[in-house]
Amino acid sequence: MNGPSPDPAAKPESEPPTDQTQLELGLSPPPDPAVHAVERSGLWVAEVAVDAPGRDSYSYAIPQTMAAALQPGDGVEVPYGRQGRLLRGFVLRRHDQPPAKIRLKAVAKHRPDIHLPPQLLTLVAWAARYYRCHLGEFLAAAVPAAVRRGVQMRAERRLSVAAPPPDSRSLTPRQAQALGALAEQPAGHFTYLEAMALAGVGRGVINKLVAAGALLEEAERQIHEIHLPVKNERFALSDEQTIAVQRVAAALAPSRHEVFLLYGVTGSGKTLVYMDLAQRVIQQGGRVLVLLPEISLTPQLAARFRQRFPRLAVWHSGFSAGERSEQWQRVAAGEVELVIGTRSALFAPLADLGLIIVDEEHDGSYKQDSDPRYHARDLAVVYGMQLGIPVLLGSATPSLESYHNALQQRYTPLTMVKRPLGGQLPTARLINMREESQAQGRFALLSLDLVTRLRQGRERGEQSIILLNRRGWSPIVSCTACGHTLMCPHCDIGLTLHRGESRLRCHYCGHEAGIPERCPACGKAQLSAKGLGTEQLESLLNTAVPGMRTLRVDADTVARKHGHAQLLARFAAGEADCLVGTQMVAKGLDFPRVTTVGVIQADRGLGIPDFRAAERTFQLVAQVAGRAGRGEQPGEVIVQALDTDAPALRCALSLRIKSFYTEELRHRQELRYPPHGGLVRFLWSGPREEQVQAQAEAFRAAVTPALGDSLLLGPGPAGIAVIKDQVRYHALLKATSRAAAQATLNRILPLAHPLARDPVRISIDVDPLSIS
Repeated sequence: MNGPSPDPAAKPESEPPTDQTQLELGLSPPPDPAVHAVERSGLWVAEVAVDAPGRDSYSYAIPQTMAAALQPGDGVEVPYGRQGRLLRGFVLRRHDQPPAKIRLKAVAKHRPDIHLPPQLLTLVAWAARYYRCHLGEFLAAAVPAAVRRGVQMRAERRLSVAAPPPDSRSLTPRQAQALGALAEQPAGHFTYLEAMALAGVGRGVINKLVAAGALLEEAERQIHEIHLPVKNERFALSDEQTIAVQRVAAALAPSRHEVFLLYGVTGSGKTLVYMDLAQRVIQQGGRVLVLLPEISLTPQLAARFRQRFPRLAVWHSGFSAGERSEQWQRVAAGEVELVIGTRSALFAPLADLGLIIVDEEHDGSYKQDSDPRYHARDLAVVYGMQLGIPVLLGSATPSLESYHNALQQRYTPLTMVKRPLGGQLPTARLINMREESQAQGRFALLSLDLVTRLRQGRERGEQSIILLNRRGWSPIVSCTACGHTLMCPHCDIGLTLHRGESRLRCHYCGHEAGIPERCPACGKAQLSAKGLGTEQLESLLNTAVPGMRTLRVDADTVARKHGHAQLLARFAAGEADCLVGTQMVAKGLDFPRVTTVGVIQADRGLGIPDFRAAERTFQLVAQVAGRAGRGEQPGEVIVQALDTDAPALRCALSLRIKSFYTEELRHRQELRYPPHGGLVRFLWSGPREEQVQAQAEAFRAAVTPALGDSLLLGPGPAGIAVIKDQVRYHALLKATSRAAAQATLNRILPLAHPLARDPVRISIDVDPLSIS
């Protein structure tokens, strides 16, 4: 690999990375007899990145028919390997210096419908180097598969009432009545099914109205979204908001790269700052990218932005393949001024980008947990540096890395500590569940204080949110006679009980099984479910507070298309009194009628063997607490835990962010963990343990002499030793900084590369968020 890449968290250099050797690697595979000779006179060569293991780019001859049109960034299809199978790829550059004594295969197909702008190629090339991923593999992840396959969105036949309407005397009474019902609808356009439902007639009546010219039919490509209702937010900014806007705006006019960290308590109006800045950029002819960590946050924030920016595109994986392809083409064609979406939206083909906003910048969802394992927040900072534009990171609970960068003056801190509309920060109570169980005379899952508060809120017509970061009914099903636990046959993890479906399910590989009547180990009918999940919690709440209407938001209930948006729309419309869910309900949501927030088993995450456990717990509790009291009524947060002395909980509820972060940074510095060091995780996986262990140990033996000041911990079995029948070993590289980690990788990877043997696979995770 190339030399060390710039640190995403470092101050921007005078010039962005320009090392082009990664784009020029390699020649085509050995020629086969079917390859035809290409005349060297006037020959143009395309360097193409394909989604295949091996080199970052391969050389292909450009046919004369494509010579004038084919440009860097264009999609192509090229023959690959001895069999000449066609692979999709992207042209990185073109030149007139074909390799000597090599007969090149020719580009088979030009895809002018797919073109990546130069700035995206530069970003992906940097990311591929830094995250140690083949360039073609990274490009395949950056461009939606539907776009690369050329999927077209299916046109939907839609109807509208003709103007002027035809003479009613030509219609039957039933047809005239149906037409009148449709003419009264404010939507104006309907699908056939919608028209039938609204008019209360069958398909035959609608067809007759179309034939009579009373209804007009047209084919329309419509991206289906759930549009949540939002209040009018056009009012004057507070003093704190105005200062934040002015500081960032000062970097907009000269297009100066600067990273701003906006720390604003929950409800302080960060979104209004985002919108004001976005409006300034768009009025100057630029475009804006807004990143969110999860799909669940998209509907509400998109609805708020759409009030001001009608030329907006929502970008996430919840759309169909055709919708994703259509959205990509809209953005590439310049029809969109603002893109709002999850981490993959970073690679939207936006031209004239003037500002990047990363909301909830601390969230771990910005880190992809499969190859390529990039972090969208860090890449957003690099992208802003390359483009010379400001980047705004926002959070009520910043990551320790961003907080440290602000302390080191790499990022410009901006602070908002007041709720501009007068809402008070909620009061908080920490309930010791050991004492609660003693008081109730039984093992308690819900405190009496929380139940009382929920009942009172329901009687007053208020709403509540209850967080438990574990789905299903119970995470463990075991035998009380012999102690045997029902395990996934493909993973080293217990099966979770989903009682409503009467199924046992693995949350890692998706394996499902029925619930056995007897223990498979001892044969006794003494199986028992242990532990609490959101499904069981919802049932407990419905029993404790009779008549309370609940909605559950977790991976099980939002699996269907737009499921998360539909549930949030129902809650916003007042169809439920209580929202029960996992971390999906913990951040970004703004419902003014929510006055009570409850957190169940708040300290459970502290037991995970990971140096980030305390930080994650602090952020999760502080974020969900901020959902309460955002309207006229004051809010209250009730947090249930066993370890009520945990600093992460006490600091989160008292908003002592500086105290918590100072102590955490001290611990990290002692142990050389980020931000006081660089980390790389190596993960080996394969079907047989002896093969995986042998390769992992051979890796350590080979690279140890070249480690320098870096440390290699392990290898050993991963926290979950088997997933999807693949045995997993891992090791952790600790370096003094991110740059030092990159330099170490440059030294050791050439030594380790010859050791790779199928079927064992090695994955490299640069800057891992999880090491368990």
